[in-house]
Amino acid sequence: MRFCGTFKEGKIPYAEAEIVPYFLRFCELKGLSPFTVSLYKEKLDRFFRFLQGKTPVTSQDLLEFIGWLRERQPAPESQNIHLRSLKIFFRWAVAQSYLKKNPMHGVPMVRQRQKLITPLTISELQRLLDCARKTKQTGYRNTAIILLMVDTACWPGELCSLTLRDVRFEENLIRVDEKCGQRMLPISPSTRRALFTYLRRRKAFPREDAFFTTRHGTPLQVNNLQEIMDQLQRRTGIPRLYPYLLRHTAASSYLVGGADLETVRRLLGHTTYTITQRYVHLNQGDLARAQRRNSPVNQLR
Repeated sequence: MRFCGTFKEGKIPYAEAEIVPYFLRFCELKGLSPFTVSLYKEKLDRFFRFLQGKTPVTSQDLLEFIGWLRERQPAPESQNIHLRSLKIFFRWAVAQSYLKKNPMHGVPMVRQRQKLITPLTISELQRLLDCARKTKQTGYRNTAIILLMVDTACWPGELCSLTLRDVRFEENLIRVDEKCGQRMLPISPSTRRALFTYLRRRKAFPREDAFFTTRHGTPLQVNNLQEIMDQLQRRTGIPRLYPYLLRHTAASSYLVGGADLETVRRLLGHTTYTITQRYVHLNQGDLARAQRRNSPVNQLR
């Protein structure tokens, strides 16, 4: 997939800000999620507003932008989201011959401390499920959502993109196709029952094939999923609750339970182990149980 762009020698045919709509359209045609396209647009708009029309963009401009961001968004993670969006945009612009040089070349990402992600406890998960089951009208749907995310560690966007054809009850599988290509994920009997129970009560407009829908019958969106978590958090009093935390909890639980890193990497859809290792969160009890299972001393007499 390629957009045509041509140079006159020594000239840039467009100011960089003018080709942002082409880039966003390219991302849409490539099949990126609306959330991702919206994220790119927000970060690029912010950068070009900072430049106030200056062109061409230089590495110095990018370094000054990093300094400007630090004053307003001290978290390195937030700064790096901007920089990754810019890196992807400028790499695309050079590949499509809109620009001769990539101004991001040599501009470093902001160093950030590696953080371990603290998952929900079994007690908190049970409170969450109990609360969801008591919710009128949406209880069956919310129960199915919680069990599916904790069972498969799917991304929120993958869950919202599920269609009726993607849930294969006879094989105990779901098919997800969102961030890292298509994956087939097994589901447990409890999750299968919850999905089937919800499906019998699912409300949807005619010919709507989204598996999860709102109370009005429209496809469930990621922002709707966040609203569900916000409501459940208020009712349960759980300190932290957001869709990604269910994914984190699933990944950590698999690792603590003895699943190898490769299995969890494939479950999560990661391309490398680096990101997967962030999900390893072992408390003292976990370490003690692992030691009792695996210490070579256990093999000595």
